[in-house]
Amino acid sequence: MYPAPLPTTEYARLMALARYGILDSPPEESFERLTALVAEVLDMPVVLINFVDQFRQWGKSCVGMASSEAPREISLCAWTILGREVMVIEQASQDERFAGNPMVVGEPHIHLYAGAPLLTPDGHAIGTLCVVDHRPHPFGEREVRLLETFAALVMEALELRVRQLELSRQVQASAAQIEDLRRSAGHAQTLSAITDLFDRDFDPVMATQSSAELLSQAVEVDWAGLLVRQGETLRLVSAWDHSPQMQQALPLGTDLDHHRHGLSGLSARKQQAIFVDDYAGHPNALAHFVKAGVKAAAMLPLGRYGECEYVLVAVRLRAQPWLGSDRALCEAAARSVRGSLEREMHLRAVEVAADNDGLTGLGNRRAFDRALAAAQADGPYAALMIDMDGLKAVNDQQGHDRGDALLRSFAQALSRHYAPARAYRLGGDEFAVLWPALTAWDDLDPLAPVRAALSELRAADFPAADASAGVAYSSERPGDAPGLVQLADARMYQQKRRRMAGFSGR
Repeated sequence: MYPAPLPTTEYARLMALARYGILDSPPEESFERLTALVAEVLDMPVVLINFVDQFRQWGKSCVGMASSEAPREISLCAWTILGREVMVIEQASQDERFAGNPMVVGEPHIHLYAGAPLLTPDGHAIGTLCVVDHRPHPFGEREVRLLETFAALVMEALELRVRQLELSRQVQASAAQIEDLRRSAGHAQTLSAITDLFDRDFDPVMATQSSAELLSQAVEVDWAGLLVRQGETLRLVSAWDHSPQMQQALPLGTDLDHHRHGLSGLSARKQQAIFVDDYAGHPNALAHFVKAGVKAAAMLPLGRYGECEYVLVAVRLRAQPWLGSDRALCEAAARSVRGSLEREMHLRAVEVAADNDGLTGLGNRRAFDRALAAAQADGPYAALMIDMDGLKAVNDQQGHDRGDALLRSFAQALSRHYAPARAYRLGGDEFAVLWPALTAWDDLDPLAPVRAALSELRAADFPAADASAGVAYSSERPGDAPGLVQLADARMYQQKRRRMAGFSGR
């Protein structure tokens, strides 16, 4: 299994998708009727209208499934939008692109998949009308033609929907529509630039700040501020302004407790974009914003980073409504920033999990090997290898839960007594400690913390707790980190043998 590549016109395609304002919208009868009709005519248990966003596929209408939302990297529809023809996969588990895909090996257990790309008038594939069966199902030329016809009907319904939305927003905005078209090309470039920020090695918070600045410039605002919400606190992080009255109304770095009850606080809590063409007439308008001359405002939630939620507030001091292209760019950019922040958080969580032992929270063997390589490059260091004695007996006689509790307690005690050096669990009953700065240990017995940790365990809840340990110094195996570990391991086993033969070794 591997993910689909991006289309060559990906940024323009995302702008085309944003134009329809369909993502995360509630069910609509016109689309529900279409999917029900497709299911009946083609005799398929699952029929979906899916749209492929920057990081996910999202289902507008689903027959046979509660939801079809999934990460883009496992989406079959992400392959369909690469072409203009119906894509038919008769046996997904035998296709190298999808073998091992969670939606093939798990729910909904896709066996047959057929998808018709949803093509905009400009030729951008923004999603699919697709059918799925978990069993073999005939799907010949007649079915392909019918699916293409139904996909065209879906696009007609989409076009009608977007026309209705545009008319309701801009009944008398023909001049604005002309300006809207002129601005679209520049907006696509802005979205591309924002996405590029997160493809570089920028700090995600700094990239979010730069994205907010790019966005505020593209939609021509008089003032824009990046707000961060943490718990019940709302604070202004940075601002871009062209008006002295806004600098006075909202000085940089101020706490904005009163804004929690305004539009920015509402947007942060609900994580929903809010566009207001008549700010003073809105029930959540803030008096000092009205006094500063704010005529229109946009609140764009940019997602969560750690414990913080970011919101971009953009205001206009002239009575200029938010054009359709402005809204489309703002929402597409906000989704891009949110997705990138979420991806960054996920990657960091994966990195932390990859370096930590799930039972004890100590570093694992991977982390130990990396730390060992770094210590070897930095100068003198020492390695301590430890085996818990009697763990098997605890597991056999008292159960594995008891054995796990012993491992966790020992790990915590090691961490305390060897701080600031880091302890590692290499697997099973094997532990290690590595410290690159030897000066702190020059006058100490490096095995004393092990004995102290064991004393704690015995005095607490594990009277029979015991361990064997061995230490080796880098000066004994210069430039040979594996050899140093082997030497420490050999000394640990030597102590274990002496103890088993009746000698304490301490």
